[in-house]
Amino acid sequence: MSKVMKIVLIALLVVVLAVAAVGVYVLTSMRSDAVVTIEKPVDLAASEDPDLASITIVSDEPTPSPTPMPIYEEEAKDDTIVNILLIGTDSRNVSAENADGRSDSMILASLNEDKGTLTLVSFMRDSRVWRIGKKGKFSFQNKLNGAYRGGYGGGGPGELINTINYNFDLDIQEYIAIGFDGFAALIDKIGGLDVPLDQAEINFINDRITGYHVIEPDIVKNADPVRAEPGIVHLDGAQCLIYARNRHTGFDGGSGNDFDRVSRQQEIIQLIYQKVTTQMNEQSVLALISFASNYISTNMKLETMTELAKLLLANKVEFVSTTVPAVGTYDNYYDKEAGVETDQLEFDIDEAAAALQELLYGVVPTPTPTPAG
Repeated sequence: MSKVMKIVLIALLVVVLAVAAVGVYVLTSMRSDAVVTIEKPVDLAASEDPDLASITIVSDEPTPSPTPMPIYEEEAKDDTIVNILLIGTDSRNVSAENADGRSDSMILASLNEDKGTLTLVSFMRDSRVWRIGKKGKFSFQNKLNGAYRGGYGGGGPGELINTINYNFDLDIQEYIAIGFDGFAALIDKIGGLDVPLDQAEINFINDRITGYHVIEPDIVKNADPVRAEPGIVHLDGAQCLIYARNRHTGFDGGSGNDFDRVSRQQEIIQLIYQKVTTQMNEQSVLALISFASNYISTNMKLETMTELAKLLLANKVEFVSTTVPAVGTYDNYYDKEAGVETDQLEFDIDEAAAALQELLYGVVPTPTPTPAG
């Protein structure tokens, strides 16, 4: 794998994860709680054991203090492609030791060294996927974001990565996570961002700062309102955080949704990349990585990131963005037993996996059978 190409991803991730972290996970040391990788179990598919196939989820609330699940080793599908998962949760805590919350943001950053592309795949948090049950097998379906903090098998980055790999036949082995404070601090460190805003987006940012919103973190409540007309507006870290979390206004001026929020995250990632590559030299990039070590958690080695960062300015990449599920390919899952429509996004997992294989690797694989529901 070319170090020259990988640096673009690494240096980007150091800052970018904050964007992915719409609701975020603040960590004090990059590798203090790094998840280990172990040999993949032979059989993860559900058996016909009724205890495995029938599990009732009584609450979407996260389980307390989950034991981190190790990452299952996967063979790389293509040595010229680097896949890293960016994780952000809704944690309001400031330290790794007290972190709680679920993964409200999950973005796969996939760098294709041959094509020079960086594909951002946003996995929607309400995606209805196969999840790990009580006996360590994928035996029930529920929201993807619950795999991070609400899983039976353990939780954390390991279970989330294992869940995404299983459902979509991917080979993710590395991750980076960050939080509210990390987002704002890293954006401020690079001098803020110039973001195109309409009036509805300005109003949303200011309402979160000056309005009465109990669950907003202090960094939002203490932020300065935006005092500018619609157009290109310079935002600081806290203001960018609010913008990246906005799912209440649409890009067309109408009502918003999670897909609009994901689009904003991907937009900010590209703005960060543009600023880092056009306005920062090698020394400032290295300083940024050193600064970021106070806020991010990853299973990647710091020395590797530092070595690769020296080559950051030598390359430019083309961005490709998508979501899973894609817009228009899902329905809201109807719970027949409860007789209600849920907010879970039900879609054809095999078709989504095949589309990802074609997008990332240029091949259409034979879908891996999923367990019978």
